[in-house]
Amino acid sequence: MANAPALGIAPRYQKPVTFGGTDVSWRVLCDLYPAAETPEVIMAVVEYCATRRLDPLRKPCHVVPMWNAKLRRRVQVVMQGINELETTAHRTGLWAGMDMPVWGPLITKRFRGEAENDDGTKRATEIEVEFPEWCAVTVYRLVGNERRAFAEPVYWIEAYGRAGFRSEVPNSRWTQAPRQMLHKCAKSASLRVAFPEEGIGYAAEEMDGREIDAGGVTIEGRVDHGDGTLTTRDRQAGQAYGRPSPGEGGAGLDEPNGSLWLANLLALLARAETRQAVVDLRGDPRVAKALQDRKTPSLIKAQIEDALREAFNRFPDDTTEHTPPDWSADPVAELIAEVAEMDLVALNGLNTSAQWRAKVNATAMIPPDEDRLNDAIAARKATLQGRS
Repeated sequence: MANAPALGIAPRYQKPVTFGGTDVSWRVLCDLYPAAETPEVIMAVVEYCATRRLDPLRKPCHVVPMWNAKLRRRVQVVMQGINELETTAHRTGLWAGMDMPVWGPLITKRFRGEAENDDGTKRATEIEVEFPEWCAVTVYRLVGNERRAFAEPVYWIEAYGRAGFRSEVPNSRWTQAPRQMLHKCAKSASLRVAFPEEGIGYAAEEMDGREIDAGGVTIEGRVDHGDGTLTTRDRQAGQAYGRPSPGEGGAGLDEPNGSLWLANLLALLARAETRQAVVDLRGDPRVAKALQDRKTPSLIKAQIEDALREAFNRFPDDTTEHTPPDWSADPVAELIAEVAEMDLVALNGLNTSAQWRAKVNATAMIPPDEDRLNDAIAARKATLQGRS
């Protein structure tokens, strides 16, 4: 009997080339962080967890939609959850437990205003919520081998999450579980007081629907993966925030995000209509720098070089070029060879030499690898000084 084909569930977003995990782990991450509106945000989660020595598959953090007041646009912020705050305190070896929560009196309040739907539209709503006025949780820490108590009360009306930016209406979570959410915020506040040196910030539970002045991953419409799923609205959103569509001239190479930049370059190469267009893309300073930068992963360099060769070889009858360029050629080798022949007087005069600076800037098609060139100059100086 023939083997049945394996069944799989496609992830919400295409796996970025810079993601170091498996296809399965990428799909799980897409499912674990449903609030993430672009693959950039999921990669921000991965990088955040790597920095904090956390496992993103355990969901120690959350993606929180917020309003950046300075940018005047929506952003998504990767924020620590209450579990991460407790993990941070535990890692110090000084956390000595916490008490049961203490509650203030119950209050009933009716909220009227606008709530935001999932698609960004708004609706008028009115809802009545019963909630504790405040909550306090006592956290204990060892100070000089003595168990000391720390507590910071939190008031529900000051902490609740909003159902949209600048809305006065509580969101569904704070409406359905007002005590649970306030309890989390109270634990967060007391942990901040008990462990100030750990840099414990606000938890995600405290910041949903709030405003910030800086930070966050800008939501700029969905990313074009070339699969035909991008809608007109998505493209308009990207253009409104200055993100060009891949394949529109060289504009896609202005993308600051590394994984998206690579996707744009591959799209541009796939759509190149002449061999000369491929050569021009290779000559773009941003492409050449990526190939020569020591910080660029070798797998990424190989992927770019393979894509360049494949694109170049699509035009066997194109007479604009006859031989594939050496994509891996070192554009600063000639300068380094020149440095190797200089004496100390010439080397010491490089910083003030307009002729040298012009030669550096004009070398090949790119700004040269300044670090490598400077290392070569320093090594040549050391060699000459050692002889004297």
